[in-house]
Amino acid sequence: MEKEITRFGDLTEVQKLEAVELFLIGFGHFMTFSKNEEKKKKLFLEIFDPDLFVCYLQDGKVLGLMGLGNNKTRPIDFKKEICQKYFGKFKGFIVNKQMNAIFQKPAVSLDSELYLDTLVTDPSARNKGIGTTLINEACSYGDYERRVTEVFSKNENAIKFYKKNGFIVKKENKGSMMRMFGSGYPITMTKQIK
Repeated sequence: MEKEITRFGDLTEVQKLEAVELFLIGFGHFMTFSKNEEKKKKLFLEIFDPDLFVCYLQDGKVLGLMGLGNNKTRPIDFKKEICQKYFGKFKGFIVNKQMNAIFQKPAVSLDSELYLDTLVTDPSARNKGIGTTLINEACSYGDYERRVTEVFSKNENAIKFYKKNGFIVKKENKGSMMRMFGSGYPITMTKQIK
């Protein structure tokens, strides 16, 4: 069984599509701007940062995906021209503005912090160490002192997973408007490296 960690930009076209499909399994319920799954896949193929997404491959198949960011950049940029290409001038403009208000907002404030923006594993490959392998990759990535992530309070499996991997709860944002979407409130979790 051949296992490999690689950047999104180094994947084949088939593997890139697998990575996007995996992302949509984990986060598609937040992507309510379109019901057209094919257009969303094409969009994400173009807007994923090729260097800030890291993939776990086993025998050439993408089984895990992690997006990384810092206080200057994040791994998904809903570029206006690309959004307009798929959704038209007006709707594309709206998608660009609304989604980038979330996905391009700095998630951490310090140069010493690395943000684990997204982490998802293939449902058929869960509880096999893939997520932990990706966390370990993030912990060795760059010269950052702290790793930061955010999970929703109703995602108890994610909270347990991050705690098992050395993260602690730093902040609970119980007043967040995100509660209206049914996922609970955001919880910021951190892991000190240095």
